[in-house]
Amino acid sequence: WAKWNGAKYAVTTTNGTSALHTAVAALGIGPGDEVICPSYSFIASSFCILQAGALPVFADVDESHTLDPNGIEPLINERTRAILVVHLYGVVADMDPIMKIAKKYNLAVIEDCAQCFGGVYKGKKTGTIGDIGCFSFCQSKHFTTGGEGGAIITDNEDLWWECRSFRDHGYDVKERLRLLELEAKLTYIHKRVGFNYRMTEIQSLIGLCELERLDTWNLPNRRRNARFLIDALKGHPLVLYPPVDTEERQNAFWWVPFVLDADRLKVPIKQFVAAIEAEGVPVYGVQWPEMYKEEAYVQRNGFGRLKYPFNDPNARKIDYTKFDCKKAQWLEARTMNFFPHPVYEIKHMEKCVEAFNKVAKAYMK
Repeated sequence: WAKWNGAKYAVTTTNGTSALHTAVAALGIGPGDEVICPSYSFIASSFCILQAGALPVFADVDESHTLDPNGIEPLINERTRAILVVHLYGVVADMDPIMKIAKKYNLAVIEDCAQCFGGVYKGKKTGTIGDIGCFSFCQSKHFTTGGEGGAIITDNEDLWWECRSFRDHGYDVKERLRLLELEAKLTYIHKRVGFNYRMTEIQSLIGLCELERLDTWNLPNRRRNARFLIDALKGHPLVLYPPVDTEERQNAFWWVPFVLDADRLKVPIKQFVAAIEAEGVPVYGVQWPEMYKEEAYVQRNGFGRLKYPFNDPNARKIDYTKFDCKKAQWLEARTMNFFPHPVYEIKHMEKCVEAFNKVAKAYMK
């Protein structure tokens, strides 16, 4: 996995969530610290920060559904330790300005690539641009390692060792070559608190088999399907923004998001999407645009009686009801997603276009 991505090191994990938790913890982020992340993502992109004992600070996105670099700097304070970037739907975030901000304030950059296998930013694959990249191999991602699985990549050897220790009960993995031999000689071999986030051999074998066809079948088919949809719909009067896919930001196409002109629709986006689905075409709206509205954040429902880490005495008292990511709200009312799964053929994409045009004709003003 490291070789395929062009990274020096990789660590496998039980799933993408544990990969994110491991990455945050390995960076030394903990109680009293804060990490900036987008509000528009799957909940694990922020829960991993809470799991490490730190607090997420939510930033808005731009029209590409990825972190808006212009909204990051105002959120930085003396507690900020990292920026967590999500390449949502396979869309590659605009990394240069984000990396520039991180360098200015000495912040780590974590890339959440759960939905972005093989995305490319200016010649580098996603996951290799920041300090550490995290991937999910669950059943719905680009490929799966048997239902669940995850991985971390990095070029930092020290960070790699920390990840290996954290996902393996905190064992001093750098010193031990064979666990059973070491346990026979030493009583105490745990250097830090850790978890059991190890991938199984069977999962790893499935992943290696999937990796063999990632460049020959999976990604080529996804790109073929997605680009057919983009070419067919980008000029439609209802489409404001097709997915970002440029030479500098090469899309990995987990999904294919289109931003529509809501002012030209007679009905809300959910009804429009439901009508396309009624034509027998798999289609979806947005995924979790404002996660700070989740009850866990509104009620500050953390761990135990103290609701840790929200009420940790070292932490800033963040009122999550005050967050207002307007672009995420704007996208929620305008975004629909098609699926470019590699098992689909062009004839299936033609059905998607046909259904879109039929429903658009019925519901456009």
